[in-house]
Amino acid sequence: RLSDTMEEGRIGRWLKREGESFREGDVIAEIETDKATMEFQAYDDGTVLRIIVDDGETAALGAPIAIVGEAGEEVAEPSAAAEQPAEPEPQPATSGSDPNVASSPAPAPAAQGNGKADVLRVSPIARRMADAAGLDLRSLAGKGSGPDGRIVKADVERALGSATAAPATPVKPAPAEPPAPGPAVSPAEGDEVRQLSPMLKAVARRMTESKTTVPHFYVSSEIDMTRALALRKELNEALADSGEKVSVNDLIIRACAQALDQHPQAHRSYVDGTHVYHAHAHVGIAVALDDGLIVPVLRDADTKSLRQIAAEARDLAERARAGKLRQPEIEGGTFTVSNMGMLGVSGFAAIINPPESAILAVSATIQRPVVRDGAVAVGDLMSVTLSCDHRACSGADGARLLQTVKRHLEAPTLLLA
Repeated sequence: RLSDTMEEGRIGRWLKREGESFREGDVIAEIETDKATMEFQAYDDGTVLRIIVDDGETAALGAPIAIVGEAGEEVAEPSAAAEQPAEPEPQPATSGSDPNVASSPAPAPAAQGNGKADVLRVSPIARRMADAAGLDLRSLAGKGSGPDGRIVKADVERALGSATAAPATPVKPAPAEPPAPGPAVSPAEGDEVRQLSPMLKAVARRMTESKTTVPHFYVSSEIDMTRALALRKELNEALADSGEKVSVNDLIIRACAQALDQHPQAHRSYVDGTHVYHAHAHVGIAVALDDGLIVPVLRDADTKSLRQIAAEARDLAERARAGKLRQPEIEGGTFTVSNMGMLGVSGFAAIINPPESAILAVSATIQRPVVRDGAVAVGDLMSVTLSCDHRACSGADGARLLQTVKRHLEAPTLLLA
């Protein structure tokens, strides 16, 4: 389990192929979870004897993805395994063993025919496709085009498209993703259909759950960033020789962390009919990827200085884009900042990431006329919208939180306190 909500994983790529040895701590594969692409490290020395789940294929949590052992060790061929009786689906590994790399092969479900047990080797994605379509995989026994006669995705696609495919056997379908609103739309000629990555599936599922089960309300404001931008410029000039740099988003994270510390009524989560008050502000930072979104968490932001926040936020964002985040760095957020100001967005409202109670949507900073001391001047104004879970905080709680964020950014020396 590489994330708290992970139920399956997809092999991004194997870095060690069959016959290659590895040492404890070596990265042997990249696993795509519902939150990120994670490096899978070996827990011991060994050799990859057989790859069960290949690049691009998906496996359920607890299922074996490879057989490892000593170099030259014999691995039973499918014909030998066929003489063994069928066994139940593999269970998650016990404590003290590697939960993702099997130490011995797990027999595939067997189908009875002519009084003998024949092993049916099927890739996970092919099995799910067949289950969803009601296709009896026994009709493809001995016809698999994968290694050792394994039934793969292409075999199921051919069978589903063939008029001579075996009659469907009633099967309980796998749980489906929540249907999109509106009528189903068939792809037009020339359209390309791509399967969602585990991360995009998780985003779709969680955002649907949030928008349909969490009562959102929104509080918006304009913040004069003139003094904050001047402070940022002064800090970056002073830090130039050290290589450190403070971004606008760092100032916002610092202001939010201070405000959350001051307003516990707006820094609590609604969980099973209770309010959970958070001891520290663990601020999620929304990072856009080429295909998707990930939210690394800057922990204990309320206890860190602006320079610490700047250094850690930059490191998290860089490793998020490189797929190098560790498990604790994508979990446990209590509040999120989603900044699209760099894209020139004039205003937007973000969807809460449960069980967090709020998320701040930050838009572009735009120069506009403002009135200061009775005179018109040019100000750098930034639009923000706070989305709140009405079960966790009231409208006044959200407004007070946003008011404090605004005060700290407009009087930015408070950010250095």
